[in-house]
Amino acid sequence: MLMLLLVAPLTPSAAQTNNDMALNSSVAQTVNGILSYSRWPPGEVTSNTLRLCIIPPVKYAAQLTPDGSAFSGRSLNVMTYPFDSPMLATQCDAIYSGYTTPEQQADLHQRLDGHAVLTIGEQDDACALLNAFCLVITAQHTGFKLNLDTLSRSGVRVNPAVLQLAREKE
Repeated sequence: MLMLLLVAPLTPSAAQTNNDMALNSSVAQTVNGILSYSRWPPGEVTSNTLRLCIIPPVKYAAQLTPDGSAFSGRSLNVMTYPFDSPMLATQCDAIYSGYTTPEQQADLHQRLDGHAVLTIGEQDDACALLNAFCLVITAQHTGFKLNLDTLSRSGVRVNPAVLQLAREKE
């Protein structure tokens, strides 16, 4: 009986950890899928390594492909920058962000103007300004919404099959 009492308090946190791991894995799979079906204008990605920048705070980025790992034949370098970093416009091919205020989104949107940067947000339900892809994360599924205006202004091209997936979810 004593053993049961010692184990019982651990059960909810273990279940929570498994759920978090599953969500992180699902988000990583979705983000890597979006990135692998995206193409940057010639000369924009200067090496065989794609640079993914993370802007905290984020909840589900723990399993994004680690630095140097390959996905779809291309290496992925994952870096974290604060929201106000000037590096976001010059050192990132894609940006994954957590919660941002509308003011922050407008500011970053302006800083990214003219740069081929694909933006993905995990907490942008409206998907109205900054993010081309807005993740929809539930315990059962990770999908995304698409902001075609932001995507077209980014200069990044995404396989039409991915765009069709967004339409099917609407």
